Amino acid sequence: MNIERFIKARKALGLSQAELCDGICTQATLSKFENSGKAPAIRILTQLCARLSLTLDDVFPVNPPAQSQASELLDQAEFKLITSEYDSASTDLAGVNFSDLSTNGQMQYYFVKGYLTALLEKPIADALYYFNLILNDLDDTHSTIFTQLAYTGSGIAYSHNNENQKSEFFFQKVFDDLHTLPLNDNKAIWRALNMVFYTAQYFAHVKDYETSDSLLKYGYEICATNHVTYYSARICYRLAQNALAEGKPKSDVIDMVNDAKAFARMNNNQHLLEMIKADNWD
Repeated sequence: MNIERFIKARKALGLSQAELCDGICTQATLSKFENSGKAPAIRILTQLCARLSLTLDDVFPVNPPAQSQASELLDQAEFKLITSEYDSASTDLAGVNFSDLSTNGQMQYYFVKGYLTALLEKPIADALYYFNLILNDLDDTHSTIFTQLAYTGSGIAYSHNNENQKSEFFFQKVFDDLHTLPLNDNKAIWRALNMVFYTAQYFAHVKDYETSDSLLKYGYEICATNHVTYYSARICYRLAQNALAEGKPKSDVIDMVNDAKAFARMNNNQHLLEMIKADNWD
């Protein structure tokens, strides 16, 4: 345990032990941790770290080489969600040694596993189990982006199970915060686009095309502003599907389809190219 970093962070903020633990735990609990290394419950330690702008990974570092390999596989699997390479993502995930993961890594694992379970239309109870491990265990204070991803994944699972009322409950929880999501690194952009896209897809599913289009255009703006193209193809194609359902001019629809094809080729998204071909837009 890197208790020194914890103590240094507390002192840098000018907090006494009593001030840091106020409303979270007793001062005796905090004192035992700082002075003798007796760690409190994860729930308590997570809140203490959050107040110091630390993560559990800062206090409990894991073996760097093992963590690096596991993180690389997890990132590969998460990226493959974007291009709908679900079987390949599942293979990557199967190669992850769960015991090597940090707390954030465990949440990432359950988020990806839950999405794959929902998108491959496996039993909804299995998908919700993974999301609940985030919501009720690892992030029970709902202080990380993984809570929002778990809400989105739960919405996807219920939508695929044709339970629209339950699906709406989760997507509405996500919707209110979509325009304030952090976009400070590639992973944050992936995850923001993930939530924007699937929420837009839900609103299209319930025929609220105005809301869906607005979200899709916001997602496209994120792609353009941050110079990323890996979600642009899916966004353009969903816009084309919406436009067709809304009865917009066929020429506008075809232009959107052609944009989707161009972005899909740029990113070698064969799954989407095959889907476009199967839908026979020509």
